[in-house]
Amino acid sequence: MFLYKSKACWTVYTPAKLNLFFEVYGKREDGFHEIVSIAVPIRIFDMLIFEPTQDKEIDFSCPNSSADIPNDENNLVFRAMKLLQERAGVVSGARIRLFKRIPSRAGLGGGSSDAAAVLQAARQIWRLKISDEELIAIAAEIGSDCPIFFHRRASFSSGRGERVRLLGLMPKLHFVILKPDEGLPTATVYQHCMPCHDRQFQYPEQLIAELQRGDLVRIGRCFFNRLEKPARVIWESFDRIKSELERVDCLAVCMSGSGTAFYGLCRNDRHAKFVAGQLRQRVARNYHIFVTSN
Repeated sequence: MFLYKSKACWTVYTPAKLNLFFEVYGKREDGFHEIVSIAVPIRIFDMLIFEPTQDKEIDFSCPNSSADIPNDENNLVFRAMKLLQERAGVVSGARIRLFKRIPSRAGLGGGSSDAAAVLQAARQIWRLKISDEELIAIAAEIGSDCPIFFHRRASFSSGRGERVRLLGLMPKLHFVILKPDEGLPTATVYQHCMPCHDRQFQYPEQLIAELQRGDLVRIGRCFFNRLEKPARVIWESFDRIKSELERVDCLAVCMSGSGTAFYGLCRNDRHAKFVAGQLRQRVARNYHIFVTSN
């Protein structure tokens, strides 16, 4: 999260993420799945305009929302603000405008990032005496992905995603992201996960070690996402979309989260821009193509 003040308003930039590793170890008694993930924040941002008000109302809107982004009290931003007001006894309100750039239903964590960012911004703007631990606990109630967005570095998360620890220094990674208009409901992907699971569980230690060594080829070989299998079962375009990136000389290709965004690891920024140019010539205009880095 990046926060800037301008007159009576505050501008908040909220990053997307990529999952470089994602394994599911089973379904828990509480209905969630036990997961392990390695995620990196990337330089694709939504923008929030936060204007504090004297009354207690949360006036929220997303002017450029699409049909699958809630523009009301069902949005994670609104839910996060109301929960913070309740837990911290806040009597102030806010007028919040969310401008989306991170595609929805992509596995890039846009909604979770927005919610985590607005919680951190509200704490600072409202001058709340609430600890990081308390704020992260509130965020975890909103979404399992939310806690990783309290950090600007690569992270290792476990449990249902709420237990987070930071990873050490890692090399600059350059990516091209390809996101079709199609989206997948996260709940549906998880529903099909364990029936598709081969029970050959993968572990992230090798990727963590390679990230510390910094060899891009070896890093790419360790990318893994268990949710690719169920996504492929329920989404007929899976192979076609993934193959578009596999044909343009990326070091590695993987789906992020529950999809439908795929990313390709590139050698450097120049290589990423070249790959993006190739994709723009190959795919239809209704695809999102991003060049980004961690």
